[in-house]
Amino acid sequence: MTTLRTRTRRPADAEPITDPDACREEALKLLERTRRPRADLARRLAERGYAAATVEEVLDRLTGVGLVDDTEFARAFLAGRWGRRPSGWRRLQQELRAKGISEADAVAARALLEQREGSVDEVSAAAKLVAQAQRRYAKLEPRARNQRLYALLARRGFDGDVIRRALSLRDDEAGD
Repeated sequence: MTTLRTRTRRPADAEPITDPDACREEALKLLERTRRPRADLARRLAERGYAAATVEEVLDRLTGVGLVDDTEFARAFLAGRWGRRPSGWRRLQQELRAKGISEADAVAARALLEQREGSVDEVSAAAKLVAQAQRRYAKLEPRARNQRLYALLARRGFDGDVIRRALSLRDDEAGD
């Protein structure tokens, strides 16, 4: 018979835990399974009842030894997302922001990614997405097809200039 682990909730009016060693151990447990951004760790530790000052002290220490690095987290996230599911930079920034990554860390992560893996071409990523969606919109009139493709690319976070260039690539290929 298997037993389920249940987390006991601390009462809301309970005194915050100020033991930095216990907080560090809890943070290390959270980091065992997966890399996490600083904001996520701070939120989870606060939910577990640790005092804000204790959480900040522990996270500063973990950041100092390299166990918590938002730029590296963002770089790994971007590296995984570029090849798997084409999205524009704007959408990826939104996703990183939702994970608690600052704008500066997101920009630094993109620069680090481009330094390691080469320049990221948003136009070719958008063109790849257009090619995948071509069959779906093949029976539509050209104007309606372009509107739908533009909307699809905009939802995926590509900016207007990238979308127009990707659609013009498709039109150039169709015209040949």
